Amino acid sequence: MKPQKPITDKMKERANAMYLLLKQGGFWTKEQLGECLGIKNERTVRDVISALSKRVPIISTSDNKGYALAMSEKDLEYVIHTWKERANAMYLLLKQGGFWT
Repeated sequence: MKPQKPITDKMKERANAMYLLLKQGGFWTKEQLGECLGIKNERTVRDVISALSKRVPIISTSDNKGYALAMSEKDLEYVIHTWKERANAMYLLLKQGGFWT
């Protein structure tokens, strides 16, 4: 298992600010989120998204550009779709690496 980065106070502040942005609705790209939060590094934006997704359901599918907060029952279908896409991608990576035969 890969070691996880600790959740710092600054990360918590950024995750809370991102939550408020996503709560406004719609899909937000990494660039938009970074610009609104004053984060220039795309990796940092992804880290904040990752930290936030451990607390609230985040929609991020290949069908839609960007990230959204799941706020309704219908949105949860998108979250499940996101999980299925990620599970399939992990399966394909493991299969290509010879871990699964």
